[in-house]
Amino acid sequence: PAARPTGAPRPGSSFRTFERMQEFLRARGSHTLLVLACVALAVAEQAAPSSNPQYDAALTAEPEGPVHFFEPFRKGWSSRWVNSSDGKYNGEWHWAADFAEIPGDYGLQMSSPGRLHAIAAPIERVIKVQDENLVIQFEMKATNGMICDGGYVKLLQEDSGKDLAKFDNDARYTIMFGPDRCGTTDKVHFILQHQNPVSKKWEEKHAQGMPMAAASDRMTHLYTLVIRKDNSFEVLVDMESKKKGSLLQDMEPPVNPPKEIDDPKDFKPSDWVDEEMMVDPDATKPDDWDETLPEMIEDPDAKKPSAWMDDEKDQIPDPKAKKPADWDDEEDGDWEAPLIANPKCAAAGCGVWKPPKIRNPAYKGKWYPPKIKNPAYKGVWRARKIPNEEWFEDLHPHNVYPISAVGFELLTNSGGLAFDNLLITSSEETARSYALKTWAVRNKVEKAKKPSTTGINGFINKYWAAAKDLYEDQPILAFALIGVFALLLVMIIFICCMSGKSSDSRPSYVPREDRKKTDEPEDDDVGELADPDDAAADSAAATAADEIVPEGSGKPKKKGSRKAD
Repeated sequence: PAARPTGAPRPGSSFRTFERMQEFLRARGSHTLLVLACVALAVAEQAAPSSNPQYDAALTAEPEGPVHFFEPFRKGWSSRWVNSSDGKYNGEWHWAADFAEIPGDYGLQMSSPGRLHAIAAPIERVIKVQDENLVIQFEMKATNGMICDGGYVKLLQEDSGKDLAKFDNDARYTIMFGPDRCGTTDKVHFILQHQNPVSKKWEEKHAQGMPMAAASDRMTHLYTLVIRKDNSFEVLVDMESKKKGSLLQDMEPPVNPPKEIDDPKDFKPSDWVDEEMMVDPDATKPDDWDETLPEMIEDPDAKKPSAWMDDEKDQIPDPKAKKPADWDDEEDGDWEAPLIANPKCAAAGCGVWKPPKIRNPAYKGKWYPPKIKNPAYKGVWRARKIPNEEWFEDLHPHNVYPISAVGFELLTNSGGLAFDNLLITSSEETARSYALKTWAVRNKVEKAKKPSTTGINGFINKYWAAAKDLYEDQPILAFALIGVFALLLVMIIFICCMSGKSSDSRPSYVPREDRKKTDEPEDDDVGELADPDDAAADSAAATAADEIVPEGSGKPKKKGSRKAD
């Protein structure tokens, strides 16, 4: 190593370590190990996490306030969660940290693309909502984007939580909430299962006008559902309100059924007339109605302009055009000048004059009989109403059915969906304050590491991300576009190369009379140009052609007619 100049700053520990490794390895003459050591040292220094109090606080944060269920997926999480024993749920769950931007932060990740995953955990004390709020909140990150993936959580009913090993798609839940994207579906689900107390039937009530999933950007998103004791609900994504509604007005089908329903035994009578208008049976076509008259006719008042030239043509050969010097009438045919617009026709016109068309005032078109009011019309038929035997009225649907477990029962095609910090509470402030200590910290780190969106780097990153999304959503279209782009690139390179050849090495001119005459067709464009280095080869080829095709054999020469562009 070179000596350090006087007054220069003292090298750091990493540089001194590098010097010792360099001296050690040079003594043994191993330059390959020296390079590997340098790379390993650089990677180690970059990878070594620095202590950050805010990161440490986020990793150990606890919600402050009332908590029904809390799962940060820290060490020991697996003792609380049960995998479904159903054979169709063969997707594997991983306790992963590589998805997180904060070192040491773990989450539960679906790691088997194209497979079903199911896992559930019991709630220590069954949640029985009685005139209080209910808040459900969790983080999800689609590390590979979302193509056809579910990212929602199910809050299982009391009976379904008794044997979580049997958890499957048929397990009855109280609430299903979270993002889902597949085909035409791209939204955050909020589904409430509600029981009719009269018929004892369970029915899914879907919240209408829900926001998009917004999870394809490979960032961690926070999903929050608030069900308030006044029967209102609110959905937040990344701590921003995206949907507000009412359990009594914005669910489909409605929570409460109608008091009256159509009588299923009532049918429309066969003689019921529900056409308000009818064709006038007494109407006849007028005698002067001529359906054969054309809609457009020649204007009888139009007159040919006095300056109109009947004998002139619309287009004439360009008088300024000249036959190219290398044009050979025998080989190329008779030369014809390109056509241009006849300047004599600019004033009025040329050729055969025809009067313009106008609408025919006598035209009436096809005759149709008029319509009149139908005297037999009885109106729109509707089935008679009868009392709904299953009618009930629940004025407090916010008091949802008791919840005894939480579970993820999902299909992923992308793989890599990770969940973290699942929280169920009765306090909006508890959920908000915990999100500020956890998700907000992670979101700040992710935004700082997100590729630039400005300048040339932003331009490249923007379209690179768009290309990856297109490949994930429509791979066939993506490959087709790549093929078209490759073909255009090859064509551009080919054209540039050909242009370079023609400009860098100009072939010498060979007079036609000095060339060996043959009966073979010649190239019309470069027939009079020859490379001096190829003269001998051309002469030999011409002689061989004479030997193969004797003179006077009757083989016709090429003839044609080539027009100038």
